[in-house]
Formats: sequence, structure tokens, C-alpha cells
Amino acid sequence: MSFAPKVEQVGPLKVILVKDDRESVMVQALVGTGSREETDDLAGSAHFLEHFVFKGTRKFPGMFDISDAIDAVGGGRNAFTSYNVVGFWTKTAKHKVDLAASVVGQMVSEPILPEEHFDKERGTILEELKMYEDLPDSKVGEEMWKLLYGKTNMGRPIIGTKESLKTMTPKALHAYMDKWFVPENMLVGVVGNWGSDKELLELIEREFKPLFDRAGVPKKDKFEWGRPIKAKSILVKREIEQANLAMGLPGLAIGHPSRYVSYLTNIVFGGGGLSRLFKEVREKRGWAYSIGSGTESFSDSGAVVVGGGLPKDKLKDAVELIVDIMMGLGGNGKWGITEKDLAIAKECYKGRVSLAYDNPGKVMEFALNEMMFEKKIYSPEEIKTGADKVTLEQVREYCEMIFKPEKMSVAVVGDYEKLPFEI
Repeated sequence: MSFAPKVEQVGPLKVILVKDDRESVMVQALVGTGSREETDDLAGSAHFLEHFVFKGTRKFPGMFDISDAIDAVGGGRNAFTSYNVVGFWTKTAKHKVDLAASVVGQMVSEPILPEEHFDKERGTILEELKMYEDLPDSKVGEEMWKLLYGKTNMGRPIIGTKESLKTMTPKALHAYMDKWFVPENMLVGVVGNWGSDKELLELIEREFKPLFDRAGVPKKDKFEWGRPIKAKSILVKREIEQANLAMGLPGLAIGHPSRYVSYLTNIVFGGGGLSRLFKEVREKRGWAYSIGSGTESFSDSGAVVVGGGLPKDKLKDAVELIVDIMMGLGGNGKWGITEKDLAIAKECYKGRVSLAYDNPGKVMEFALNEMMFEKKIYSPEEIKTGADKVTLEQVREYCEMIFKPEKMSVAVVGDYEKLPFEI
């Protein structure tokens, strides 16, 4: 597909348009706040709002009106919360763009937040929290994250805690929304097919205009580690068949000059079927069905993570192997990344970029996040060029900078009395 984003200003609201010839259209509002902007006593506010706006707005007042309106035309709708952002989107056939824009505009500008449904939604979210607690692969990731980020504004679960959810009030949600859901702290994106740009922008102005009286963006706290980063581990005892493992290290923030180096290194380390972890842990030894690594980037911090489910009697061996591979990536030994590895990783990454830009949801994600945090939208060609410029020397420097076992956080959920390894 062609990629020609336009950045338009509609009153105080910035709008990103990416037009193509597909049969659908997707509308999304991205708000520049997330769980990191919450206080401990209000942890989970952004996520609660993500749920609760669907329960009714001025134009769609009934608790099923939004879902019924979108489902009746065969469309889709959802929302998401992260540490940095909250997003709301709809996707419909192209001739239903008016409905798609109206629903998103209503959710972020005129939600009712009906008090009569508040306790029921609280119950739903508490059950969601219990679900994550009961899923070993979810629980282990949360425990590792808390170890890595500690008592910082990035260390709390996005969903909140049982204590904060039980004391949450409609008044607190209204206050959070009034503070953060302002045009200067929001982007609207439209990806897909529609009529004229002029008519679309007029539509967005009508549907989002209730926001325009809100002004100002509160100062956001910059993340700081605030402490020396040391190796830490935790065991959560569960009588289950597998050992669920999560490992984390400090990584790179959004827009870091070495971001392409990190993406390519991850492909070789644990990012898919080409990787050392997949081939050595799963294929050669049969120690895992799921094993891999990834990178997480936020506005001012990041992480490199490893996760997998392993046999209980092989956990020690697997951890030693994973650390051995990790520490060897930047060297000349058997695990070291070679020029050939790097060339293959570049082709893999560029192929993934091409496929991602064929997905309207990914196009929306990239365009809005890049504009939100970097004030620039990259074309697929620019991204591929960035990857092509990476050198083996840069990969080795990155490995030396990132892969430090003395800064690693490790969590295990499994049937042990104590961890069978030391960090």
C-alpha cells in the first residue's frame, strides 16, 4: 500500500490521516496518559476509564448503544491502556465513517460514566485482575516487571490493585478524565478509505468539538530509576506443571538512536524462529513450547525481556543457557552475532515492516505513537533504511551496554520451595 500521511489541525486537535483504497476505515483517539500518571491510591484509573466509557455517552446513552451500533454494521471497536497512553478505536466499512468517528468522539468527549453501572464494572475489572493472577505466564511477567521497575511510577500493574480498585469512585474518574483528556494531549487518527478530506475533517470537528473547551496539559513526571539497578529474583510458588520464567533488563526509550540495533539484535537473540533461543531451547533440546525475547520502549525508559515455559527439572539448565547466549551475543564465540546473522536479521526485519504496513491497525499504531512521542511520522522506507545502516560494531556495543546480568530481574512461577539457581 502507499503511505502518505497528512497531519491536519482541527481547532486545538491534531489529526493524522492515512488514506488508501481498502474497503474499511479505522478511527482512533490516542490520549497521552496512562497508568504512570496515576497515584498509588488511584492506580488503575486509566484502565477503568478505558472500560467505562463504553457504558454510555450523550449520543449513545444506553449501556449497549455503542456496541450495538458498531456491531449492527459489522464493525469492530475496542480500547487499550499502557503505561504511556490510552486508546479508543472503531473500524467499519468505509461508507460508515460517520458512525466510526461519532463513536470515538463521544467516548473521549462526552461519556456519561453512569454511577448505576459503576460497581458492576468494578466487579468486571476485579475479575479481570483475578484472571491475570491465575495465569502463570501473566503473573510471572507482572512479578518481573515489579522487580525491574520497583516502586516507581512504572512499577505498578496497569490494571491497578485490589485495594485501589475497591476504593475507586466515579468522581475520581471524572477528575482524571478532565485533567488528561484534553485536545493538546490527544491525537486522532483515520486510516483507510473515505470521501473528501475536507468533509472528513469537518466530521471530526463536529464529533470532537465538545473537547475544544478543555485546555492545558498537566506536567508529566519524568521517569527516573531512582536507585542502583541490581540483580533481583522472586519465586511465586504454584502447584503447576511448568516453570514459568520471566527475565528483564533496562532497555531503550522510544526514539533512542540505537533502536534499530536493538530490534535486529532481538531477532537473533529470541525474536522468532531465526533466533538462538528458539533453536537452542525449543528445537534442539525440547525444553519449551514457548520461549522468546522482546523489547519494550516507553517515553523515557525501556526494557529487554525474556519469557518462556520450561520443564521444572530443566529450569536451572535453561536459565544458565539463556544467560550464556545473552552474554555471548556481542562476542566472537559460538553465540556471537556475525555479519551473516546481521544481514539475515535485516531482511527479516524489513519483511516484517512491509507486512506491518499492510495492516491498518499497525499503520495507526505507528503513526499515532510516532507523532505523540517523536513529533514525526516515519515512512516504511525510512525505517528500513535505519535498519540497513546498522553495523556489527554497533550491535556489539549495544550488547555490551544492555546485557548485564548484574542488572537482571528474574521471576519464576512454579512448584519449588526455592529457586534452583542464583542470579
